[in-house]
Amino acid sequence: MALRVERFALQAVARDILPKTRTALCLRARIKGSEGVGVWKCEKHGTAHYSGLQTCGSVWSCPICAAKITERRRLEVQDAINQHRQAGGEVQLLTLTTPHGRGDDLGQLIERQSKALQAFYRDFTVRAVLSEMGELGRIRAFEVTHGRKGTNNGWHPHYHFLQFCQVKADAAQLMDWRTRLYLRWDACCQRAGLGSPSFAHGIDLQDGRKADRYISKWGLEDELTRGHTKKGRAGGETPFDLLRAVLADKEDRQAAALFLEFSQCFKGKRQLSWSNGLKARFNQAEKDDQEIASEAVEDAQLLGLLTVQQWRDVLKVKARATVLELAAAGGWPSVSRFLWFIDGAAEGVQFDADMLSEARALLLGDGI
Repeated sequence: MALRVERFALQAVARDILPKTRTALCLRARIKGSEGVGVWKCEKHGTAHYSGLQTCGSVWSCPICAAKITERRRLEVQDAINQHRQAGGEVQLLTLTTPHGRGDDLGQLIERQSKALQAFYRDFTVRAVLSEMGELGRIRAFEVTHGRKGTNNGWHPHYHFLQFCQVKADAAQLMDWRTRLYLRWDACCQRAGLGSPSFAHGIDLQDGRKADRYISKWGLEDELTRGHTKKGRAGGETPFDLLRAVLADKEDRQAAALFLEFSQCFKGKRQLSWSNGLKARFNQAEKDDQEIASEAVEDAQLLGLLTVQQWRDVLKVKARATVLELAAAGGWPSVSRFLWFIDGAAEGVQFDADMLSEARALLLGDGI
């Protein structure tokens, strides 16, 4: 539940940075025509959730939608890997990155990388190497970090490709492929105006064991899940690390500005891209992010409905996560007691943080 509390807190930060976006309304504004805000509980998982509220479906800007979407994507990818291996196939992990510096504009950097990637996968030598691998298709994951607190090298967008291959390669063969691919990647990057990536940092090619470790990091157990959401390492901050920085220090204007830049540049882009025919090959349904974010949880029961006034009270005291905590732990009775406690908040009744924290603790401990 601690992760959910953090997600709601980070979403509130994102709302302040992106006030005119759907993320600012996500799980706050009611769906037109809804009678109230439903509170549901799934006994199987011991979790609670809302219904009757708008969702933004943004995997990039919304910590709450991102958690739900990335977990579904992880399951899709893992299922494809399992099917491929059961059929005798191999999975490899190819990572491509480019030189980057403190003054780089993220939008321009992404545009140049896109040109380099298109040229790379059209290249005759690259196609020959992929043919030697017996590549049937690939899944591309797009990630970005910022080095303001570490390397000070600015934005670092990079790509991971899960390659579904038919040929099992040893270390020597992987190094041969990596070397040949690097030469073409270097040429494509230079033509796109990106400079020359080093062999050590510009490209990496690993066998299935590395692919397994990478996929395992996509689960909900890894902070806010995957890529731009997880906590950065070695000084690099992910976009949601930037939200954490603003949550910890509202005066961190640099972090807020960087998150705004990231959100604008990544809007509309896909978190994962499957090559043509690969989803059909593994019988994976085509669902967009918004569909996943709006899906109802199976085997959940409606505990009760919050009236419009009660929901306004909840929003006023910033208790969206608290209501779900209470619903999961104590059911509707605990929620009702909390709603009684905060009654009138939207009309001007004052509640300080200590009062709300004490009420939450008492209710979670069944002290009221």
